[in-house]
Amino acid sequence: MIPGGDITLRPWQPADTPFVFDSCQDPDLQRWTRVPVPYTALHAATFVERHARPQPEDDGAFFAVTKTDTGEVLGSMSFNHIDWAFAAADAGYWIARDARGQGFATRALASLIEWGRRELRLVEVRLQVVAGNVASQRVAERTGFEAAGIERADGHDLLAFVRRLGD
Repeated sequence: MIPGGDITLRPWQPADTPFVFDSCQDPDLQRWTRVPVPYTALHAATFVERHARPQPEDDGAFFAVTKTDTGEVLGSMSFNHIDWAFAAADAGYWIARDARGQGFATRALASLIEWGRRELRLVEVRLQVVAGNVASQRVAERTGFEAAGIERADGHDLLAFVRRLGD
């Protein structure tokens, strides 16, 4: 568990599967992330089953973003890949439609980064944002990332952001 004031990051639980499935039906989420399209119940069940365990995993760390006071699940926050040799990680996230625009992504990403610095001894976190996703660009900026160029992947222009972590 990673506390973050009004939000908490916790490992996924089997009961979260319907939330993941329902959230990943959102056309905006499908547009801005790399979830499979169409997103099936099997995709959701596989994702939750794979990550319903203590974190971090061998090469990543995957958390449900929840409201601290109610436990309501709001989205997903992760280090999709951790390169232990270089103490670097690639972050990714999504927030469900009804929870967007309330600062949850910014607070959750800040909590994940601090946990990564403190507990995993990371020195760098990278984030890719699909060009045109202005909301995610703002989250990157508010959490201290610096623009690091444009990359092309999966038919999309991706804005690369980097945050170097100090002691």
